[in-house]
Amino acid sequence: MNSPYSIMVLRGTQVRRFVVSQKGLRQLLLAGITVVFAGGVLFSDYIEAEKKKVDDVIANGQAQKDKLTVLRNRAQEVQKTLVQWKGLRERIQASLPRRGEPASEREYEGEELQQFLAALQGELKQMIASLPSEWPINGQVVSGVGMRPSPWTGKMEYHAGLDIPKPIGTPVQASGDAVVESIDGKRGTIVLNHGQEITTLYSHLSKIFVNEGERVRKGQPIAAVGNTGKSTGPHLHYEVRVAGVAIDPRQNLISARREE
Repeated sequence: MNSPYSIMVLRGTQVRRFVVSQKGLRQLLLAGITVVFAGGVLFSDYIEAEKKKVDDVIANGQAQKDKLTVLRNRAQEVQKTLVQWKGLRERIQASLPRRGEPASEREYEGEELQQFLAALQGELKQMIASLPSEWPINGQVVSGVGMRPSPWTGKMEYHAGLDIPKPIGTPVQASGDAVVESIDGKRGTIVLNHGQEITTLYSHLSKIFVNEGERVRKGQPIAAVGNTGKSTGPHLHYEVRVAGVAIDPRQNLISARREE
């Protein structure tokens, strides 16, 4: 038996009647259930996608926070190390016998003391020469160490060095005595090892004048500015790292005067 259903709609003084078969009513109900179910699935997917975006933002923020904490701790360690190095000369001077004081039998003999002091002074001189305390190139720093918008994506990212724009071919100098640790000709990059876990990186180079394993001196030309690798224009990208962590050398090693 498939009796039709009558639906009465009252509007003011008017009455409208709609006749729907049982089959039609079932199809109408089925369509309604399908629409509701599909809407629920789409809404659930939307909520899940939005939740994932929020989780990603929170995770990225925590990762950046942890990274900055590590960098701040390493920077403090670097500053303490530099203070210790600066105090080495004073300790050497303090070990010298004062004029007019009688020499103790337990002190070094004159010749041995001179050799000892010469060795210490030589070590100090070499240590100072190895510090990357000179600018690799003169020029204004347009992008420093820290967070910045990516020139490619616009998203915030950590920039580990100093960007100094210069014409292609401008000579780049070693910022301290070192050994050439590695060279990447495709990216135009040189890494120098200065000892004491200190390295410097020079990137976007058009020419490289040194070889891996070669010893270089502070102020020696090692390359020329270029536009190689991932670069928006001719410039030198320069990094100073201590134990693998990038530091801002302007705060600890080199004078700001040569940025002008």
